[in-house]
Amino acid sequence: MLNVDDTTKTWGIVELMGHKVVAGQVSKSEMLGAPLLRVDVPATSSYPEFTQFYGTAAVYCVTFVSEDVAKLTAEANMTNPVSVYVPDLITREQAEEKVRMYQEEIWRMRLFRGLPVDEPVMPGDDDDQDPDDEGDEPVF
Repeated sequence: MLNVDDTTKTWGIVELMGHKVVAGQVSKSEMLGAPLLRVDVPATSSYPEFTQFYGTAAVYCVTFVSEDVAKLTAEANMTNPVSVYVPDLITREQAEEKVRMYQEEIWRMRLFRGLPVDEPVMPGDDDDQDPDDEGDEPVF
């Protein structure tokens, strides 16, 4: 039976809630006043070595294995150290052009396809104009 104390570092495979699996050198750590599981994931062909910390509530299972098995598992899993969602950003001018295009399409749908209209709105209309002024023509 493995005796794990505050100084023990051993190799393991860690299964986390959410079906994530990481493998590497496992040890106990404390951060922000709470105990955490530290996993030092070795470098793989896809990513450099990195360290992650997990709270006890996130850990589903820890299986202690040899260094070779942990490294093979890390390579097979190819765990990305940082997963970030960065949407494609557009300029203000591009956003305004998209809004104008959508307004024109809504106007066409109201005019030619019978889309219900609460108040007639045409591209280029401003809120400060008289809503009863029927002389506005869309500019395309």
